[in-house]
Amino acid sequence: MPTGKVLVVEDSPVQADRIGEVLRGAGYDVTFASDRSSAQTQLVASPPDLLLLSMVLDDGSGADVLRFRKVLPRHLFVPAIILSAQSDLAARLKGLRLGAEDYLGKDAHPEEILARVATMLRIKQLQDDLRDANEKLELLSVTDGLTGLYNHRAFQTRLREEFGRAARYGGPLSLVMIDLDHFKAINDTWLHPFGDKVLRETAILIRNSLRDHDVSARYGGEEFAVLLPHTPFASALPVARRIARAIAGHLFVVDADEPGSQGPEVSVTASFGVAAFPGGDVTTPETLVRRADEALFRAKRAGRDRIWAYGGDGEFREDAEPEASASPPPA
Repeated sequence: MPTGKVLVVEDSPVQADRIGEVLRGAGYDVTFASDRSSAQTQLVASPPDLLLLSMVLDDGSGADVLRFRKVLPRHLFVPAIILSAQSDLAARLKGLRLGAEDYLGKDAHPEEILARVATMLRIKQLQDDLRDANEKLELLSVTDGLTGLYNHRAFQTRLREEFGRAARYGGPLSLVMIDLDHFKAINDTWLHPFGDKVLRETAILIRNSLRDHDVSARYGGEEFAVLLPHTPFASALPVARRIARAIAGHLFVVDADEPGSQGPEVSVTASFGVAAFPGGDVTTPETLVRRADEALFRAKRAGRDRIWAYGGDGEFREDAEPEASASPPPA
């Protein structure tokens, strides 16, 4: 049996009842509106799959309802079939010029009504499927397939956007670079599937330590990047400490060879580099990345499992207060 929600906009109760009876008899969910304002309310509150629209209504032209479709979210496709007298060529042409997808005579045979409705709903389904496929492709193009975080290319795009916004409006922007310690040894000891598991779970730990509008990405290999909009240098350090504690306190469980048993538990640490804009000589997105990366290098060279930062005074130093912030991630 056909399915779909159809909104019939018709100010003649006789015509509305006739069309509604035909559609309901075929299994469609039918709602009604008799004027422009109620039609527009329903389009926003409970968007239908299809609009059957009379071009002449008591409180305004059906053309206004057609135009109103343009304010609906871009992802929402609601096709429209004009209802008009067979002799009213001008109304049909006006509706088609305003974007209606088809027209139907008010005295059309029930089989024609059902055929045109079914055809238009098939077109809508194809449009929705195409939109969903495009959204998935777009998501894949900016997402790291292993961790679900932004990939390197998408991170670079967001970095330039956020840096441009910070420079334009004078707000702060911080960057935290993260590198898992001794990751090659993890792969060599427990093999690459476990290494992939460590990366996936680390990505979750990072995301759970951030606000919704912060940006997290897999920068490459075992390296992650966290972009903190509206966050000055002093507030970025507690974020790095929070992520460091989350990773160090998590036990990564090696998959057991035997079903029902548990493999060894492995602890992992990470090294961090922090930099911010404005601060020191940071004047470009490239400089921000370079200074955070240099701080990360110093953390690794100093023994790993620590946080180094490039401060506003232009000096690199180790974060000496790793326990200073025990606060949860900001809302």
